[in-house]
Amino acid sequence: MKTPNSTLAWQYFQDHQDQAIEKLSQLVRFPTISAEYHNRQAAFQQCAAWLREEMECIGLQNAEVISLRDAPPFIYGEWKGTDPKAFTLLIYGHYDVVPVDSSDQWETPPFQPKIVGDRIYGRGASDNKGQFWAVLCAIEAWLQSSSSSPINLKVLLEGEEEALSAHLPTFLQENRQRLSCNGILIADMDALHPQVPLIMYGTRGNCSLEVSLRGPSHELHSGTYGGGVENPLNVLVRLLASIQDGKSRRILVPGFYDAVHPMSEREQAFLADLPVTEEMGLAITGAPALAGEEGYPLKARISARPTFEVHGVCGGYCGEGIKTVIPASVRAKLSFRLVPDQDPLIIGRLVEDFLRQQAPPTVTMEVILRGKAYPASVDLDAPIIKAGQHAIQRGFSAPPRFVRGGGSIPILNVLQETVHPQILLTGFGLPQDNAHSTNESYSLSQFRSGVRSTIYLFEELVSISS
Repeated sequence: MKTPNSTLAWQYFQDHQDQAIEKLSQLVRFPTISAEYHNRQAAFQQCAAWLREEMECIGLQNAEVISLRDAPPFIYGEWKGTDPKAFTLLIYGHYDVVPVDSSDQWETPPFQPKIVGDRIYGRGASDNKGQFWAVLCAIEAWLQSSSSSPINLKVLLEGEEEALSAHLPTFLQENRQRLSCNGILIADMDALHPQVPLIMYGTRGNCSLEVSLRGPSHELHSGTYGGGVENPLNVLVRLLASIQDGKSRRILVPGFYDAVHPMSEREQAFLADLPVTEEMGLAITGAPALAGEEGYPLKARISARPTFEVHGVCGGYCGEGIKTVIPASVRAKLSFRLVPDQDPLIIGRLVEDFLRQQAPPTVTMEVILRGKAYPASVDLDAPIIKAGQHAIQRGFSAPPRFVRGGGSIPILNVLQETVHPQILLTGFGLPQDNAHSTNESYSLSQFRSGVRSTIYLFEELVSISS
């Protein structure tokens, strides 16, 4: 048996990369839209079976599909052929994807992947199938090039991440022993640029609310009743506008900032090192001008500061022409991104109290918490973070920058509390991948660098004993 080393593993991948890309195309073909799971259960079962078979083919042991009632199946595999004292790495990924929305706006059918130049197009190509596939290819390269691995490996794939991983906490609790490890790898984010890879050391939390107002018992003619009956849509607009100062963009809910603390000197240094500019923001978003909280640069506003957004307002008439009615009921969907120490349950109560104090007696109000995620942070001095930093530099030929993510990843807290607190969160996507949008794609150059970085990560973790 050959002694495991990164040179042999990387050579194996290079010799087999065409097959790896073809299998990625096969993986993208499965329409595993978790928001439509009950209508697509067959696709989930087929994808899970395919992944289990691939785990066996690359050399993982005990590969199995684990089914839960009314939930997409989990897929699990492991390789525990190394000394029990060696580092055990748990790899998490998700094989579900978001809806395709308007398929007629796709240049290629979303579940008929096509390679154009150096990119593979298809829903899920980047988020997250292509990224976890790079990690599985690195595992294959280690195991097939030497029949061994320098560390113990465990792989867990779920099919519900885009639907807030409703069944993951229960699964983790029931499988704590099986999933025990010394650290976790998640490859599910974008780099800024091929030469600017990232390691995420935290994410913002989220408090998602739905606010509903009801006025008259049915729609009314605004000419007959306007001025005498409250229009709940007028009230809703006033209430939403009251949440945020129009100039400074500060959130005006009393107590909202009580748990918000200044960034540490270390975080400020990370932020200063991040090559994100206002010009870059304009170019990426296509917005006529940027906005946000006064007194903070763009890179702080999108990662280190709390925010308020209105995602949709429903009610009244929005069809062609004019229909002059006073709607009977209206609703709005809101979210607040939260920074460390802000609790989504507390924020939800504060916002509800604020709105109720202002709502007139001419309407009734209901506020529902539709989703929550706690801010997450990782220990920057953890061994897996140090190993990841070195591996990514070797794999991308560029040092990774450290960033606090602007989005929310609820599974981070769940994994930290249930399995292990040390998580290396990185990724091989790029902003131009259009994840969650039309014409999603994935750079094959990034895919190759991701495989190489993961191979080096396994090697870097050899020196860390359990």
